[in-house]
Amino acid sequence: MENLTPSIQDYLKALLELTKNGEPVHSADVAETVGVSRASVSRAMGVLKDEGYITKQYYGTISLTDLGKQAAYSVKMRNDLIQTFLTDVLGVGDGMAKVDACRMEHTISAETAGKLEKYLRDVCEGQG
Repeated sequence: MENLTPSIQDYLKALLELTKNGEPVHSADVAETVGVSRASVSRAMGVLKDEGYITKQYYGTISLTDLGKQAAYSVKMRNDLIQTFLTDVLGVGDGMAKVDACRMEHTISAETAGKLEKYLRDVCEGQG
């Protein structure tokens, strides 16, 4: 997943969010969620399809493949970890934590994410 740009990772995260309710996902839905044009979504979906992260029929709905789900969950997990750390440990406000976590999720290493997850788990268990 290291080969995916931050914007492509954002598309994966948006697709994961949009598929939660089980409804079909269209390019217009993705464009609205990410806040970009349909042309930008079309280019990004082409990249994701070529890399095996999604399936998409011409002018059809978009679905995450198993590889796409794995990558999207990875991005979301890093975002959630960072956001939790910023709000619960550092006391950063929710709005700023959300913005910062979105920026930071793209650059954090797997090693650091793992250690952050362990730290948060240990802190939460220590409070229970």
